[in-house]
Amino acid sequence: MTKKVAVIGGGIVGCITSFFLIEKGYEVILLDQSAVGQEASWAGAGILSPLLPWNYQDTVNNLCFGSADFYYQLSETLKKDTGIDPEWIESGMLIYDINNKDYAINWCQKNHIEVQQVQIEKTPCLFLPHVAQIRNPRLLKALKTYLIKNNVVMMEHLKVSPILDSNNFIHCLQTESGFNLEADYYVVASGAWSSSVLNEIDMPKIKPIRGQLIQYPAIQEKLPYIIYKDDFYLVQRQDGVVLAGSTKEDVGFDKGITDEARHSLLQKAEFLMPVLKNYNIENQWSGLRPGSEANVPMIEKHHKYNNVYLNVGHYRYGLTMAPKAARIISDLITLNG
Repeated sequence: MTKKVAVIGGGIVGCITSFFLIEKGYEVILLDQSAVGQEASWAGAGILSPLLPWNYQDTVNNLCFGSADFYYQLSETLKKDTGIDPEWIESGMLIYDINNKDYAINWCQKNHIEVQQVQIEKTPCLFLPHVAQIRNPRLLKALKTYLIKNNVVMMEHLKVSPILDSNNFIHCLQTESGFNLEADYYVVASGAWSSSVLNEIDMPKIKPIRGQLIQYPAIQEKLPYIIYKDDFYLVQRQDGVVLAGSTKEDVGFDKGITDEARHSLLQKAEFLMPVLKNYNIENQWSGLRPGSEANVPMIEKHHKYNNVYLNVGHYRYGLTMAPKAARIISDLITLNG
């Protein structure tokens, strides 16, 4: 009899987890309190690398290695199967103002990552030519279509109540609307809302960190690579649209946008790419990242519940970590099942 897995959270982590689970032959229910493919996964810039990987623990980088290749292959599959192009591009990333340049170069060489020393208008920079990007709204739209075509049951606008059970095995989860969600296994992949699902309200291990971005319209001028400087980036899509981001704000579950962030992002964007002064900002939005200590996620079986698995706390790199994290979870379920 086919085992059923309920994945709670329909962002990129939940979608890629579902992708791996159906490949292993599980019956999958994908549930989200909003619409599948929205929230932080939709809001980000789609850069398939940690921004300064040498500043992170090995745990973070090991989860990120190989994601660009995975998404290239996935994009080809999704284009063929759904007709939606996620716009995977190996654009490279130019990094300004490297204080620890020698350390960064040594780290790249040690980890077999190509790095080049370049000068832009007499400013020393590092260039990582194989950093890729993907247009995450299109990726998520394509993934959703693919998963539905492959019999994943989508349950949207359905919020799970916090887990409350005195036993070490969950037979069903309740939703706030009174619906009981029954499955053999449960995967919590609820992003910034994961602590609520896990009933860790008093001492949450994951908390929302707001990130705001602005968008310029499709411009004629071409930005040949991603630009990064002082925790700020510029990314251009295939159609010429330019994204600038992002902020890091500890404001709880407030998804509002602010004039202060708009002005700050505009100044940074127009400093790095002065031609943007000729264009008006077309859009501004925010997403709530699942903040975790040192950006290290929890990818494991729950310490108490034998059939509950955690794929949470990816902070800024849910997109980049999702493939390896999903493989780990799907393998754990198969091993323990």
